[in-house]
Amino acid sequence: MNWGLKRNQLHSRPSPSGGMCTIAEEADIDYAFLRLQKLEETNRTVQKECKNLRDSFSALARSEQKLTAGLSSCNQVYEEETFRALVEEYHSVAKQMSDSSKQFSDVVQITVNDPLKKLATEFGSAQGAIKKRDQMITDLLPVRRQLEKMKDKERTGTNIARTEQLKRSLAVMEGEFKGTNKQLLNDMNTMLELRADYIEPSLLALIRAETNYYGECTKLFNSLVLHSDTSPYRTSPRVTKSEPAASELEARFNQDMQAIRALSIVADK
Repeated sequence: MNWGLKRNQLHSRPSPSGGMCTIAEEADIDYAFLRLQKLEETNRTVQKECKNLRDSFSALARSEQKLTAGLSSCNQVYEEETFRALVEEYHSVAKQMSDSSKQFSDVVQITVNDPLKKLATEFGSAQGAIKKRDQMITDLLPVRRQLEKMKDKERTGTNIARTEQLKRSLAVMEGEFKGTNKQLLNDMNTMLELRADYIEPSLLALIRAETNYYGECTKLFNSLVLHSDTSPYRTSPRVTKSEPAASELEARFNQDMQAIRALSIVADK
């Protein structure tokens, strides 16, 4: 579909046709406009939220790198070999996750944001086509008024000739308007019908990009846990035959928190 007109935001509803369209035709084009306007709003929202998602992933990667960099620069880390090895491996994982985050952001930009940005230009094109249609109404109404006035004038040869000329002009203009109005409605409906075909590949690409990202994240952190469990510096290897129950984890957490609260560096509240 090629609107071939200046691209602007879709904001002005089609003007009433002044009786050139049936009530049903007026309702159809107005309904198509409202649906198209809603699609534009959705498109804008998806673009914005995808950008927020990319920014959030990047912010998470930066924060984790700062965290591991801070741990790596701590002198106390190097006093205990097991802790040092864990921090170094964690820092390596954080760097790899940063690379994965960058890859995710690039994929989403190319497969989601860029196509939706391209789609957004079509809404402005539709508004241009509506403006052209409305201008045809504006140009046609004065001719119709002139023809109405000629009916009250004396039927002289000049007036009769002028009346026939206005009738022919009005017939041509009404025919062009009806053709333009019909084409506009068809194009708007076509755009609405094809919206899923256009947007679905982008949505699938987003899901695949997130699947790859979280899959890589899981793989790297599972590897980190495995390495920490089998580290040669660990004097008492963990038993990994089964996961502890939730109640056991909660009990361990409460015990650890009591020990932390007992430290002198923790302020009393």
